[in-house]
Amino acid sequence: MKFDVYGNKDNPVIVMLPGSFCPGEALEYLYTELCKDYYVIVTTYNGAYKDCKDFTTRQNEAKEIADFIINEKINTVKMIYGQSMGAEISAELGKQLLNRKIEVQNMFFDGAPMIRLSKAYKTFMYFKFSTMLNFFKKKDIDGMLNMRFVKQLGGDKINSLKPLIESIVKIAPYMNKHSVKNQVECCYTFDFPELSEDMQKGMYFFYGTQEKAYKTCIKRVRKEYPKASYILKEGHGHMTYSVENFDEYVKLLRNICNS
Repeated sequence: MKFDVYGNKDNPVIVMLPGSFCPGEALEYLYTELCKDYYVIVTTYNGAYKDCKDFTTRQNEAKEIADFIINEKINTVKMIYGQSMGAEISAELGKQLLNRKIEVQNMFFDGAPMIRLSKAYKTFMYFKFSTMLNFFKKKDIDGMLNMRFVKQLGGDKINSLKPLIESIVKIAPYMNKHSVKNQVECCYTFDFPELSEDMQKGMYFFYGTQEKAYKTCIKRVRKEYPKASYILKEGHGHMTYSVENFDEYVKLLRNICNS
């Protein structure tokens, strides 16, 4: 796994995890602003860069991040931030850090697809993601924006996903079938790590009401984490709000960190 750090190490720590098939660079629009006030650790998962080992499981990825944090002698994490699949790894990371006596004050999950799907459905999603990555390897960004699957993610704000897609283009050549299959498994086999009520009070779930992750997951997520906060944005698709309303979004993250 690759780690990039930004900002002053004496500042409060934010750990940022991107979504599936995304490098840490996909979060650049956020961490370039947040690093002015925080020490930001950004991850790029295994399987997503040259000469790396394969992505395996949510638990293994989280352990590598936890090991890095401990090796950096960090005792308190102000916020773990995760987008999409990164939210699922973030929840696991939060559990592992707490088990290793590292304080985690807040966790922010944008578009978390926290769900368990059938083997047949995961096979179907593996086919869809493999097809999508083949477009990425061709660097046909306009073609990708017109893909039905991508349109379903972005809704009528599809152009807000363009910076994200541009970052995926750079890592698509390194994504082999093992890493793709394991990311699909990670994304759609969530086991809801048990977190205390006190920890849940520092958890924030952020969804656009048009995104499939919200429609399919919200009921179970509320049941499993009843003490968490839920922030819903009407008319937005998967992860579009943070781009369309950047200033307000960053202000929200800062307010949570400062509360």
